[in-house]
Amino acid sequence: MIDIALLDNRPIYTNGIKQIISLTPGNRVVGVFSSFESLYENLKKYHIDILILDHTNQLITTEELNKITAEFEQLKVINITKKLPKAKIIEILKNGATSYLLDDCDALEINNAIKETYKGNQFFCSKVMDILTHNKNIEDENAELSVRELEIIELIAKGLTNKQIADKLFLSTHTVNTHRKNIMKKLGIKNTAGIVIYAFEENLLG
Repeated sequence: MIDIALLDNRPIYTNGIKQIISLTPGNRVVGVFSSFESLYENLKKYHIDILILDHTNQLITTEELNKITAEFEQLKVINITKKLPKAKIIEILKNGATSYLLDDCDALEINNAIKETYKGNQFFCSKVMDILTHNKNIEDENAELSVRELEIIELIAKGLTNKQIADKLFLSTHTVNTHRKNIMKKLGIKNTAGIVIYAFEENLLG
């Protein structure tokens, strides 16, 4: 059973999401919260696997989102918003969101996002992918990434785990994990989703 919470104060929005979620057996909405305070109190009481929210609704700050994802390690975040500029989507992904959809994505993509996010994978609906892969070339940010780090970024973006990357590159899992941490530090990002976005932007996926 995947336990899901919604953070939103719009009944039309939450009722629609709940109806879509119910289409897949094994999904369970355990709460709908209209403030960060009520969400936080219930996160302390109950196990919640996935939080679905609309970052533009301004019910939670970046600091609050980082707080709960750090404190409740099992919690994954799916952001569903209206269409936003590419830079804004990237900013949201770098600051707590695991997966990202637009509010006009179809029901199948929403339920696929829940399934993949629960597994620890990132999921972007097709319309978000179109936004993220448009105009990939960006200015060099002088991140000074090594060739090995660029290899690891590509493999992370292709969905390989640390163990799979280690086996492929004949490294220890510990070494790969260290590279991953160094990559995030150099790029100024806080999660794997940010690495994936960087790979798309820099056209690292061969």
